[in-house]
Amino acid sequence: MRLFRRAAPEPLLSVIVPVYNVEEYLAECLESLLFTPLNQEIILVDDGSTDRSAKIARRFARHHREVGVVTRPNGGLSAARMTGLEHASAPYVTFVDSDDVMSPTAIWAAMWSLEETGSDYALMPYQQFRDIEDPSPVPPWIAEIYGDEVRTVVAHEHPETLAQATAWSKIYRRSFWDRAGLAFREGVLYEDQEVTARAFAAADRIDLVPDLAYLWRVRPGSITREATERSIGAFFDAIALSLDALDGVSGARAARASQVLSNDVPRYLRTLAKVADEGYRERLFRGALDLLGESGLDLSQAPAEARVVYALLQAGRAADVQVFVERGGFDLPSLRSDDVDGRPALAFPFTGDPDVPAEARVLSERQTPLDATVLRARLDESGLRLTIAAWLRHVDAVPTCRAWLRDITGWEREFAVTPSDEFIGHRVRTTRRSNEDSVWNLELALPDLDDVDSSELVVELTHHGRTRREVVTRIDPLGSAAIREEAAGLTLTGEEPWALDRDDVVLWKGDLADPADVEIPTEIGEHEVPGRLVDQALALQLPWDFELEDRQGYLALAGPRRLKVVVQPKVPREQLTFWWQRDHAGEEEPPN
Repeated sequence: MRLFRRAAPEPLLSVIVPVYNVEEYLAECLESLLFTPLNQEIILVDDGSTDRSAKIARRFARHHREVGVVTRPNGGLSAARMTGLEHASAPYVTFVDSDDVMSPTAIWAAMWSLEETGSDYALMPYQQFRDIEDPSPVPPWIAEIYGDEVRTVVAHEHPETLAQATAWSKIYRRSFWDRAGLAFREGVLYEDQEVTARAFAAADRIDLVPDLAYLWRVRPGSITREATERSIGAFFDAIALSLDALDGVSGARAARASQVLSNDVPRYLRTLAKVADEGYRERLFRGALDLLGESGLDLSQAPAEARVVYALLQAGRAADVQVFVERGGFDLPSLRSDDVDGRPALAFPFTGDPDVPAEARVLSERQTPLDATVLRARLDESGLRLTIAAWLRHVDAVPTCRAWLRDITGWEREFAVTPSDEFIGHRVRTTRRSNEDSVWNLELALPDLDDVDSSELVVELTHHGRTRREVVTRIDPLGSAAIREEAAGLTLTGEEPWALDRDDVVLWKGDLADPADVEIPTEIGEHEVPGRLVDQALALQLPWDFELEDRQGYLALAGPRRLKVVVQPKVPREQLTFWWQRDHAGEEEPPN
């Protein structure tokens, strides 16, 4: 074992990074860590890499005094982390996987909090990503842990924090880690499950820091690699160890079993549509049934499709789970809407089956988030006018809508909201008939320039008895919402996330200014208009529907200053929607 180390004197934080064959990702990970405004030591543990990872690690160590490299024979993730701990000297410690990315500001915020509160460890939220420019949202079971500000809580009063069962995105006080006897069990998979549980059981107070800290890279095929009998067996073995570690904390075992059945097992169940391994399927079902046998479960936030599967398994009907999969039970948009005692539900396979209670088909709160998109935008001296589509996902009922413009300086002004009669399903994927009645026009007088720093759009919907209030970030790239506009010194950014701020806008000209100047192709399909640039006057009218004698469609942006023509068959427009085709599948076409 060799240690190449020139760490800064008296580091405050030890960052332990196991390294094994990550030459493609390691530099990006280290660059993110080096931005952290702390006195830290970054301990890279090369676990016998056979690619260029060790060379990259040593290069960083030569150029950055806070980076050190330890080399060891390959022993796995747990062994590498424990080796890193042997060399860590700071009063705080965190773990980072070498293909992931950290937020330096969040690390600073968590360290500041721990120094102020004396808590045992801090948690911070994370996101998954394939494209770092477009990460997935924070998982709902993680987002629910955090508030708007840092909170210090009594650990055992908040078992919901157990849902964040990862080694990373946490900072531990080293004295707490040693006192609690925490260690990663070597030679096992999912080793962070047991450590999370043991840390929670031993902790007095923990800090919940809402700053996004960690970007977790999802590599291609990662879920398929987990869908093996060995991997799923190791997962349930790790869960069993973690549940045993929680026996001494009232209610914690039931809470963690409920979380696994609500958050983790459904992810594995969804792989059944792609994985034919019988050993995997049987071990997955056996592990789920073991957890379903725990007392005190709360599955109110488990996905409805998982609850239907659990009902079949508990009735001894494992063979019918495959039937459920084959009939599209995990493809929620393909299922018709339903209602159970006034609550939104779906018509899953086995609806009406005596072994499947109607309650199982009710959509959880997490399954009905607010989906909203700014479709059109116009900013001029008369005010701000927006057209938005907004509904609760999978719910087929017309909502009520309110909206506000809210500035980061604190003020909030309410829009006048009226229903729009614009039909959108031929351009935008709508999965329920009521989505077509969930389009709204918003109007607001221009705020004073001195009042605006950066303003966001807030929408509140009440839909089938459920109310959601969210900041709208998405814009439709097909039309005017994607155009930068300016009036009275105020600017619409034309980019995601949607915002109104103060900036200069250069108006642009093009040779396509009137829809009548666009030649409509005869062939059905999407056609980009070559060699011509869209004028801003036309762009602000997009998307533009047209209807001819033998065809129809719309004009839309194909990119910056480019136009495309989408030509569709001449049928009632609703027949072009996803929901109409689903609801009329199998019907014979009427004779001509």
